[in-house]
Amino acid sequence: MHPFRIAVILALLALPQCASAQVIQPRPGKLRDQWIFNMSGFGAVPVGEFRNHEKVGGGFEIALGFQPFRRQPLVLRSTLGSLMYDRWSRNEDQEFCDVSNNCTTETVFYDSHQHFMSLVQAGPEFMATDGRWRPYGFALAGVTFFNSTSRFGNAASTSSNPKSLFSSRNPSSTYGLGVRLVTSNYGREGGWDFGVRFTRNTKASYLSRDGVFRRSDGSYDVTPRSGAANILTIHIGVTGGPFVNWNER
Repeated sequence: MHPFRIAVILALLALPQCASAQVIQPRPGKLRDQWIFNMSGFGAVPVGEFRNHEKVGGGFEIALGFQPFRRQPLVLRSTLGSLMYDRWSRNEDQEFCDVSNNCTTETVFYDSHQHFMSLVQAGPEFMATDGRWRPYGFALAGVTFFNSTSRFGNAASTSSNPKSLFSSRNPSSTYGLGVRLVTSNYGREGGWDFGVRFTRNTKASYLSRDGVFRRSDGSYDVTPRSGAANILTIHIGVTGGPFVNWNER
């Protein structure tokens, strides 16, 4: 037989063995693949009774979730969020310039107070696991913290350091709906997160600018409010979803 024909036959016989040797094995699933991360900024609108005393606010939220069953909709979600719902300021600023005429504005005297609401909550979330646009919804329960601080005095003096005016906490719940725009096509599924939340603080005690009175000696009298402090928040953020192998799609 001609040597060329022998070489062709041997090459054809070797093809199945080469193909079987090149089969790509899927990456083994790992527990860390099932963690989900979200971070967002939001605007807040007071609702109901709370709206009679406050107007708008803003803040940020960080969420961590775990998918107990790989590639399934259930997620165990925990959330940490904070927003400033009110502030008052009569700070005195002054412009300072160096020899090169580079100018900056600095506060030289403080006379202000800020009012914050912080949330720590956890609960179940259900989310779509396929597609480019993936809706989700959740219900959380936890604790809301209200904290108010003030600053008064010369900026160069330690007397102007922030001081606590009031603090409280109460049980709360949050209900959220949203959609995630997944932009990655392999590995950890990340992208954009758009959502809306409703937070219920049915029995809250909080302080606002109208409840703060400063005496001539720099001390304060405060009059907290009691009642519902519900808010509606609109979120835009980023998400890092579960890690998905190519053979799981």
